[in-house]
Amino acid sequence: MNKSNRRELLHGACSAIAGAAVFPLLRSSIGVVAAAGSLTATASNRKPDSASEASPNSKKIRGVMVDAARVPETLDYYRRVIEFCADWHLNTVHFRLADDQGSALRFNSVPGLFIHDHAFTPDQLGDLVRFASAHGVDLIPELESFGHTGFITRSKTYAYLLDANPEGSSEFTGVIPVHTEALQLFAKLYHEIAEIFPSPYLHGGCDEVNWGGSALSQQALRSKSRTQIWAEYLNALSHIAEGLGKQFIIWGDFVLHKEPEILKGLNKSIVVMDWNYWDTSANQFRDALEQVKAHGARAIGAPGLISYRWGARAGADQLRNIDAFAHAYSENDDPASLGVILTNWVPSRYVQSSIWDGFAYAAVAFNEGTAAAQKSAFRRFVERHYRAEWNEDWREAFRLIYDAAPGFGEHGPSAELGLYMPVPWSTDAELHASLKKRAPASNPFTHLHTLLASLRSSVHANDSDFQAFALSVEYLERVFWRESVIPGHASKSPLARAEAVALIQEIAARDHQLATALSKNWDDGRFPDNSAKTKPLFGMQPKDQLVFQFAQASAYSASLAQNPDRFFHLLESSGLTSIPSMAQLTGSA
Repeated sequence: MNKSNRRELLHGACSAIAGAAVFPLLRSSIGVVAAAGSLTATASNRKPDSASEASPNSKKIRGVMVDAARVPETLDYYRRVIEFCADWHLNTVHFRLADDQGSALRFNSVPGLFIHDHAFTPDQLGDLVRFASAHGVDLIPELESFGHTGFITRSKTYAYLLDANPEGSSEFTGVIPVHTEALQLFAKLYHEIAEIFPSPYLHGGCDEVNWGGSALSQQALRSKSRTQIWAEYLNALSHIAEGLGKQFIIWGDFVLHKEPEILKGLNKSIVVMDWNYWDTSANQFRDALEQVKAHGARAIGAPGLISYRWGARAGADQLRNIDAFAHAYSENDDPASLGVILTNWVPSRYVQSSIWDGFAYAAVAFNEGTAAAQKSAFRRFVERHYRAEWNEDWREAFRLIYDAAPGFGEHGPSAELGLYMPVPWSTDAELHASLKKRAPASNPFTHLHTLLASLRSSVHANDSDFQAFALSVEYLERVFWRESVIPGHASKSPLARAEAVALIQEIAARDHQLATALSKNWDDGRFPDNSAKTKPLFGMQPKDQLVFQFAQASAYSASLAQNPDRFFHLLESSGLTSIPSMAQLTGSA
């Protein structure tokens, strides 16, 4: 579809929205839907290998997601992701453009949005799309269109579109779905996206929405149910996308699981992307696929690698989550399944270029099945990506990194070794809280770090990626060491002042060394002055900003090393020194 035709369709869509109530747009356009349905799922011009060609999923979507919406990374890095996908026979990159934190695209059609400092121009992303196409990889754009829309509502220009239900989660908001200007806005944004991305798909997001508190929504809810408004709004968004020749994708959390009645009201042309990062049962995902199929629609499976569950590395049960989705969505010829995409969230949670092995595992599982992935994915990764000879040391390294990977909070014990992931202490209160906890019984990352050091000489390609992998292990080793080193010394005997001084100086020196290495890694592949590195990111927790948070921890330990009396006083108040504090003597602690 050429630009002039798209402009005519956009003009017609905007006129319909402006001249009538919001939802009469739902009348389907059979010709447009049929044309969209005839488009293929990939623009691949690269001949796949024989294993992929012979598999039942050879024409299905097989891809990974990049989260530029939270933290834009460099175009060079995204080109590396595309090249990796082509090398491992993945045909899709799901490219997230905007979220609460900002937009990674500088839209020309809609001024006044909340834009990331390092957002890309349409021309820059157009060049990336052409690079991907030359490698046989389709870039599917995602623009959050209901929840996760802080890139709109955090701006002064469009703050009036903010909707939130006081009785809902304070973590999430949304745009007002019954506000006519919301659809007018997305009609413009979708049109500009369609100009840049020739993919047959456009992902509209629409997960984790909290809405219903605005006066307009309250008024609409007096005559319609939440389910009706949900479905009508999603159908209206889909109608705009279809008018641009796109098949519309939405996340499936609400329409499949939280409020499944919504699904019954959706246009059957809407593709549902079922995300789930914790279950490991293929049957559960098959049930969700059957639910979509019974509605007459199609679905995409969406397992996860890095998500809210993990710190720096994902655990072994995350591989089983990938396996289960591959079983349900890839290992059959079911036309209701369009394929599977590995999600990977918030780049500031992990060390860049340290998780290629997770992408490789998913690629083998999606292309050849889970048995092949479990048997040989990591061996093939080591041999192809590092050009190293596979041996028992490599086998042990990958077994240990996935078995030991610590999870946050309630998710900690889901990892094989049951480790909880701490956030590095960086304030007096956090240090006190850490000292009250029981220190981890062991630190498996010390052995793993030593093991990787011994394997370094066998790496003959992508050495910087191997160093990033080792740095992620060093980070985990150091964080657990910080948690245990003070209680470990105090458990032998109460700390004297001289011992405490030496201890905080050692902690500060090690912190500085690691913080410097983490900062260099960030600067090599990300923007050095990116907000996610330099300050707390809107809507994120300390655990979501690995480099920033450890820089804070390093600055804190350095301040204590410069003022060891204050450090000794903190230890006194925790009862870890040989000299009791006055509070302890008087019993007022």
